Amino acid sequence: MMKNNRFLKSLWPVILLCYMQTAYSASTPQWVNEASETYPHEEFVSATGSASQPELAKDRALANLMKVFELKIREDSTTRSDTQVDIKDEKENVKKSSRLQQQISIRTDKVIDGARIAETWFDDEVLTYHALAVLERKQAGNNIRQEMSRLDDETETELAQSKAQKDPLRVMANLYQAIENQKQRLVLQNMLKVVDLSGRGRTSLFSLADLNGRLETFLADMKMAAATDNDPLGGLEQTLKSAMGNAGFPASNGMPDYTLVIGLDVQDLGKREGWYWLRGKLSLKLIESSSGKIRGRKQWPLKVSALQRTETDSRLMTQVSKALNNDLKTVILSFATGKNEN
Repeated sequence: MMKNNRFLKSLWPVILLCYMQTAYSASTPQWVNEASETYPHEEFVSATGSASQPELAKDRALANLMKVFELKIREDSTTRSDTQVDIKDEKENVKKSSRLQQQISIRTDKVIDGARIAETWFDDEVLTYHALAVLERKQAGNNIRQEMSRLDDETETELAQSKAQKDPLRVMANLYQAIENQKQRLVLQNMLKVVDLSGRGRTSLFSLADLNGRLETFLADMKMAAATDNDPLGGLEQTLKSAMGNAGFPASNGMPDYTLVIGLDVQDLGKREGWYWLRGKLSLKLIESSSGKIRGRKQWPLKVSALQRTETDSRLMTQVSKALNNDLKTVILSFATGKNEN
């Protein structure tokens, strides 16, 4: 009897540990550590979130649900035609190339419309709240297809308007917007593949390659020249031509349809606390050759400093080049749509 008691006592810690593990497992929802049987993968897209506050845990669960889609579309890309223009001995050497640009971003709000917090649980041992966010695959698929249909309709409208337009700038804007619509649709197509377990999605009626080719052909036929009205540091026109080429608008040497006129005002601020400062104002305007009408204006404020006065001019021109290469395409499109930036 004594031996039996001793044996039971020796087993007691093991029994207690097994009991505690069983009790903890029973109180912990399945979805905290693995896929939920209540919301199966075949029917739902789900994600969890945890935090020290219940509302924060819910927000994180919904955010993680969005990431299920965002991670899939992060690799989506758009082919952009680049024209690199090198100027040597006052002659332009133009080289065209295509590269993949990872710049598509799209809001997933409409896609996850209908997502909800299905369950919550508080772990009192570590004082942490857990939340489970779910979205029915059928609902998500309907949301995505609705957005895809809207983009297809808008693409068709833009293409129809491009054929009816007489203003070359407006034609360019229509074609560009049609391409942007189809880029977004491609993102949605890959989202749909996340939802549709067959991975098929829905094929577009429009070809991005064809649309890009149509825009490139149009831009090649549209003649745009470069000119300056104020160039205190020198090299401004060449910098503009290079940026035009990189943006897809190679400068024309013949009779232009439009002229981009660039100017730079420079103010020497002198030496302050050991640094030499320059302030600049870069200006750009697009003039219609046939009428002399200004189709748009844009200005960039610039400011540079250097330890040596001889370095400030080159630094200012570096900022000019950066501003033009970053913004020129968007600026010209804003001129085309009438949304001029000042």
